[in-house]
Amino acid sequence: MIEILAQIHAPGRKGFTAGIVLWDGEVVEAAPIVGYMKRGKFTRWRVREYCQQRGWTVNIVHQLERERP
Repeated sequence: MIEILAQIHAPGRKGFTAGIVLWDGEVVEAAPIVGYMKRGKFTRWRVREYCQQRGWTVNIVHQLERERP
């Protein structure tokens, strides 16, 4: 399984920075402000597209191949 820790940054006056965790390309953990990404089972590609449409940036902080828990 591939685990990815990513950071979302939304600029502006009401901007924020939030983290998400993906397992095999699906959001499994998310900061409360983007919790809908977990509930909606966003994929890696949907996260990128969604953030790009809003002018947000997404950066991979850490990527690890590990055994499924």
